[in-house]
Amino acid sequence: MIGTDTGTLERVLAERQLRARDEAKAGVRLQDVLEQLILTAEIASGGGMIASILLVDETGRHLLHGAAPNLPGAYCAAIDGIAVGQGVGSCGTAAFLGHPVYVTDIERDALWADFRDLALRHSLRACWSTPILDGDRVIGTFAVYHHTPRSPTTAELNAIAVISDAVRVAILDHREHGLG
Repeated sequence: MIGTDTGTLERVLAERQLRARDEAKAGVRLQDVLEQLILTAEIASGGGMIASILLVDETGRHLLHGAAPNLPGAYCAAIDGIAVGQGVGSCGTAAFLGHPVYVTDIERDALWADFRDLALRHSLRACWSTPILDGDRVIGTFAVYHHTPRSPTTAELNAIAVISDAVRVAILDHREHGLG
């Protein structure tokens, strides 16, 4: 499970974050850095999650694909550009509200009405989305998907907070260097 040892996850992500800062300075694409953060988190989770990062566009009204190395490409393409808004899946709603949204069963949750068939077609049954914040401004979302309906544990919530902060730093570092 993700976050069974948050201290280990924090150490692993801190090391990865240092490399991400160097990569931002070296001009490595933000998508590549975000993919490596996700892969690091997925491996640390013991394979219990599939993660994605969406980035808020310049208008603040849409979420764009940032990284999701283990989600199906067709799924990523379908949600690229979704609206930030109440009732727009877990990510669109989390970005709109500015706080996490935990959907424990996509098949039964009203937030997924427009995306339910898409998610179920790819065996995605739970989605927990956390907004990535720069102060009080939402700059993206970090989402954790599972193939079975379930609620996050306290340890998983702690790990998601650690990962979300690492993602925030990577995005801001790239923006600081004019790369994101």
